[in-house]
Amino acid sequence: MLDTSKVFEAISISLHVSFVSTLFAFLLSIFFGYLIATKKFILKKYVVSVLGSLTSIPPVCAGLIVYLIISRSGPLGWMELLYTPSAMIIAQFIIIFPIMVTLIINYIECEYPQLRDELISYGASQKDILFLLITNQKGIYLTTLLIGFGRAVSEYGAAAIVGGSIDHVTRNMTAMIALETAKGNILIGVTLGAILISISLIISFGINFFKNDD
Repeated sequence: MLDTSKVFEAISISLHVSFVSTLFAFLLSIFFGYLIATKKFILKKYVVSVLGSLTSIPPVCAGLIVYLIISRSGPLGWMELLYTPSAMIIAQFIIIFPIMVTLIINYIECEYPQLRDELISYGASQKDILFLLITNQKGIYLTTLLIGFGRAVSEYGAAAIVGGSIDHVTRNMTAMIALETAKGNILIGVTLGAILISISLIISFGINFFKNDD
């Protein structure tokens, strides 16, 4: 028999954690992406290369890094974040931030040189240029948001390490699929799997829609 309360609880935890981590990653991606793409500094090439390399970081490694930092023996152990939704948010942030900031850097580096000289000649400030870059092609940023959220909501390894898959607290959809399937509760696993696939398909549709819209 399908326990709907468990299903809705797992969905709620997944959406909450993924939404918060994606929002923080997006806001910081806009800030750092603009600074990196529009400023010239000595180590810029290496910073961009490192961020690009981090896009492929294995989720379990991101989870392990966060675990070592927030565990009792870690430097932030006093904050008691381990096995909480906050720990999952941090882990997902580490996974998706490099992806989102790299996409935004690539976009701004393509658009900024074309706009800068012309707009400055008209007396535009850096704030005006930033505003135009953000509003000129909103589909780029919506696509970045969807890519980050899709990566976060489907992640399992890092969330399991730092979240601990605690019932009613940190057991998200991916963790419950693994747990219930292992216990033989195939119906719950299939139901959550179908919901996760549906979310992924909706996100993929949104990405393609906004790409074509631009």
